[in-house]
Amino acid sequence: MKKVKIHDAIMGSGKTTKAIANMKKNKGSFLYVTPFLNEVERILENVPNTFQPKVTNVKNHLGEWEILHKRNNLLTMANNGKNIVTTHSLFSKLQRSDYSFFKDYDLILDEVLTPIEVIKISADDIKIAFKQGLLVKNDKTGEVTYTGDDYKGFYSALKPYCDTANVVHVNDRLLVWAFPPEIFQSFKSVTVLTYLFEGSLLASYFKYYKIPYELEKHSDQDEAIMKFKISKLLNIYEGLSNKWGDHHSAFCVSWLRNKTSKEFKQIKDTVSNILQRNFAATSNDTAFTTFKKFESKLKGKGYSRGFVPVNERATNKYAHKGTMIYLANRFLDPNIIDFFRSGNVKVDENNWALAELLQWIWRGAIRNHEEMNLFIPSKRMRTLLSEWLNDTDYKSLSMAA
Repeated sequence: MKKVKIHDAIMGSGKTTKAIANMKKNKGSFLYVTPFLNEVERILENVPNTFQPKVTNVKNHLGEWEILHKRNNLLTMANNGKNIVTTHSLFSKLQRSDYSFFKDYDLILDEVLTPIEVIKISADDIKIAFKQGLLVKNDKTGEVTYTGDDYKGFYSALKPYCDTANVVHVNDRLLVWAFPPEIFQSFKSVTVLTYLFEGSLLASYFKYYKIPYELEKHSDQDEAIMKFKISKLLNIYEGLSNKWGDHHSAFCVSWLRNKTSKEFKQIKDTVSNILQRNFAATSNDTAFTTFKKFESKLKGKGYSRGFVPVNERATNKYAHKGTMIYLANRFLDPNIIDFFRSGNVKVDENNWALAELLQWIWRGAIRNHEEMNLFIPSKRMRTLLSEWLNDTDYKSLSMAA
């Protein structure tokens, strides 16, 4: 079985730049998959003879015009051996019947994709769907097939998941969509560009489906030097106002759900005071995040217009932000942990949370190697960052840096 190559290197080390240089030299065909459209544009601008699948109008064999949707446009390009750049979203819509188009392609994944999703449907509704015959389960594999092609209603939302032929029934209560593992053996080669891969869900997915991979890490010395430089540029608040986050679960979804209006006001006032007294930050200079459902409850004076989604990645549009406020504490959905546990795979939740935090922090001015203020009241998240920064011998690096 072919091994997936993982290029694991710290943010700012030039992974994408090196990938662009390699694609320019590539004599075969490649499919480059990235999370966001602005990165698609970057590849299109920098790599000649590269194409993006779009909805187009084409003439059929009868000479009539018809719509060619993005997935079909991608497959047409692949059939013609074109170099293609697209998003994680479109890539995840590929079906097993599509994989044969890519046997001569090199796949490059810029950042790890989300390989599994717990479908939002209750255990009772799942039972009803099975009872009505809209879902059929393969008792040997656990795989679920959707049979209600002509059905229009609540359960029709399950069809797009089942179309990729990899929905499984877990613990008699969950429907989980997982990326079909065969796709990673359908390409000539697969390369993933990322950082802290072992903490990602994709690493757990590879272990669950026994997909072999090899890790190619940035040199320890180069990474340590970069961490040293980052630590000198970050001004992390360490004062008494961090008391809000002392509890292990502080600022997670359930903790925020139980806060009163009075407590939300106190947190907002705390943030506003730190911005004014400790950071002397302006509204335009400040970004903040929390979980989307709590944005309106936590936005306050001096930072209300600076919301950046907690899962924001791969964009430089906030690179002018010199002050970042992180009002979140990241934990995985327990159902996802249960899914991997069913295959005796342990998920490194702390490493996953650290990777998510670093991706968000890296949206700000630090990405341009500029000084940046940081307020992370969650003790757990702040400790993960501190331990990551201090996981090296700074004294021996001071001369090298």
